[in-house]
Amino acid sequence: MALNRRVIVGFLGACLVGASLTACANAPDAATISGSAAPGVTKTEVDVGALVTQSGPFAADFGAIVPGVKAYFSWVNSRGGVWGRKVVLAHNADDGGIPSNNATQARTLVQQDHVFAIVGAATAFFTASKYLAQTGTPTFGYAVQDDWSGPNNLFAAYGSAIDFSTVGPFFAFAAQRAKATSVGLMAYNVPQSSRSCQEANTALQRVGVKVGYADLSVPFGGDMSSDILRMKEAHVDYVIDCLDVNGNIQVARTLHQNGMTNVAQFWLDGYDTSTLSLYGPLMTNTYFLVQHVPFEAAAQFPGAFPGLERYLEEMKRYAPSQATSEVAMDGWLNAALFVEGLRIAGPHPTQAAVVKAINQITSFTGDGLTVPINWQVAHTKVTPPSCTAFSKTVTGPTGSQIFKVAYNKGKQVWVCFPVKGPINTTKPVPPPAGSP
Repeated sequence: MALNRRVIVGFLGACLVGASLTACANAPDAATISGSAAPGVTKTEVDVGALVTQSGPFAADFGAIVPGVKAYFSWVNSRGGVWGRKVVLAHNADDGGIPSNNATQARTLVQQDHVFAIVGAATAFFTASKYLAQTGTPTFGYAVQDDWSGPNNLFAAYGSAIDFSTVGPFFAFAAQRAKATSVGLMAYNVPQSSRSCQEANTALQRVGVKVGYADLSVPFGGDMSSDILRMKEAHVDYVIDCLDVNGNIQVARTLHQNGMTNVAQFWLDGYDTSTLSLYGPLMTNTYFLVQHVPFEAAAQFPGAFPGLERYLEEMKRYAPSQATSEVAMDGWLNAALFVEGLRIAGPHPTQAAVVKAINQITSFTGDGLTVPINWQVAHTKVTPPSCTAFSKTVTGPTGSQIFKVAYNKGKQVWVCFPVKGPINTTKPVPPPAGSP
């Protein structure tokens, strides 16, 4: 699916609590082209770097990408590496969540550290995107805004183009399946948040599901009591939160405080066992969009998803606390795509050869973790059909909340709709060939 399910997380750090919105845009940057076509490559290693917000108040949203990258490299290196070379995350740059630092740290990685690629770029402000595009540095990361779209050397997990219009049918599908009679919509007054709920509003009205209440200008960190009371008056029984995890928890808590404990919720952020362990009582009957095979599918369908089982095994060995982090999954997928390009490029890789190799891949699944991504088109548009998996919270054997795959048909976990043309949300289309 083209809309990253966490697209609204990254901007919250600075756009809503200090920095101006203009700081969210790419800063102009002059490129310095490396004198070598294969920097960082020796007879025994390929050295890469990461560009991540690992300190400051927003580190929790992005830092887990590094363990995901390292876990995949560790697994590859234990099997001989790539063309006899180990792949090493040798330089780990921290931008501290400051826009100007992102561009500065990228220059350091390229000009001083001479990395072959940046594998694991996760930050609210990817101000380095233009610079990295101009240098031709193969760059792999987690897109929270549309600054990955276009350049053929920038590879975001699940595709580099963000298309808000593709998410609407999934909101409508889930609300219909839940038999919602009155839906509440909550979003912050910034495009990355409000546009998601605007698409939900349009899709719900198109299929005849009543929107009982909508507030697309929720103040960050503000009191939500008046919103929830108006939802109660409108008999809302299903709430779509286009918020970050803190906002989602605040909505859930206020719902409970006002006796609305049976209201189903739909979150775009918060699908993580660490979040569930902290806030389980507030997360009953909560649904999530998931762009990869849901983590719990490994236990629900043993042997059906060997790629997921491998991911969980390696993450539990390398960074067990991050095993069910979606950001760590992004890092794993980033590393897998880079390694695939490195293999195709051959024993004497250049940066240009790796970029060319990846852009010829038409069905990348991360070894069975996502629906196929066609990198011949994924820099600028969605690979049709648009697909997602769903997860929901249910009461487990011990009485606490656990995640479970939702809306699946046995081992088939994907729900898909056409990218263009008429869409019948009661009749999803089959996932593309090669889907796990």
